[in-house]
Amino acid sequence: MPSESLSHLAKPADKPKKPTPSQEEIRAILQKKLLFLMLPLKDGAKEFEQALKDGLFEDQDDEPDGSGEARRTAMEQKLTAMADRAKKLKTRIDSKEPLLPQAQDIQVNYTYTNPQTNKVEHQETITLDIEQKLQEFLSFYKTTHLDLPPDFEDTTRDIWERNYDDIQEAIEQNGFNDILIIPGAIPLPDLKDKMSMENGYFEGNNFKQGGSFAGAKSQNTDKPCILLVHKTDKLLEITQKTGLDVHLNCTGQEAEQLYQQHPDHYLGTLPALLILERKYFADTGKHVSDWNNKSAHWLPGTKSGSRLVNVCWSPDNHKLYVSANDPGGQNGTLGVRPSRCFF
Repeated sequence: MPSESLSHLAKPADKPKKPTPSQEEIRAILQKKLLFLMLPLKDGAKEFEQALKDGLFEDQDDEPDGSGEARRTAMEQKLTAMADRAKKLKTRIDSKEPLLPQAQDIQVNYTYTNPQTNKVEHQETITLDIEQKLQEFLSFYKTTHLDLPPDFEDTTRDIWERNYDDIQEAIEQNGFNDILIIPGAIPLPDLKDKMSMENGYFEGNNFKQGGSFAGAKSQNTDKPCILLVHKTDKLLEITQKTGLDVHLNCTGQEAEQLYQQHPDHYLGTLPALLILERKYFADTGKHVSDWNNKSAHWLPGTKSGSRLVNVCWSPDNHKLYVSANDPGGQNGTLGVRPSRCFF
């Protein structure tokens, strides 16, 4: 848009440099971060105990075998990861070494070496600056007329700061080179309208039977998150550059098992996919779910009734096809997109 282009040309006024915080100030900030970590950890432990009492770790009648155990494993891994982060931060606070203020950017020299051939397949310098990305998404959401909560900026910075070390580690290990900043608790019908592209949507009959966008149910979309992704419209390119499996031609049941075991390791929900699709289209004019590129997406974190949602972009009709299939469904163009999610 013209206003966006002119804003890039405008020279910002010089800002006075912020004074370097004292050790006491840095320690107080870290103590606050530790408190933010401990509260959800305690809530998570209570949630685990209640789930155990309620039998949620047992397979339900309409679920594949092992679904209950997968839920238990996923919850245990989440609690363990939170405890490890809290322990790491506590060790940092208690250390007698000088404390450094948290950086707002991450720069990684990423290299993928094929373990079978021992050949370097991809090298890339990845730089992610949370302030730059935050302004980018504020502009994007303003353009798409999506209403944001008043604490959107502060919450985003808090997520980045609390998870900074783990975000950097995920980039170093898996070559994620872009992020999505996703607000929480946005009604899906509203989000669908705001993220519409070209000729809009085509809804499959099964998806309509499940209540369409109003009836679809997604996991972990009630709170904001930062999602690490690979900026590409070709799923197979992710494998070529990182070695990560995108699970093309997997069944819906296999996709669901992957997601339940590691829900923070895959882009699994329809809201996240809609934002990725619209943002990538705004940046590049291309579509991440183009079935011609074998890049249709299973979204095992979203269900329409008892069926799993999946999407693909049709270049013929210029519409995003939203479907729902039984667990046995599969297609050679349909896979699961690796990502990392931080709350």
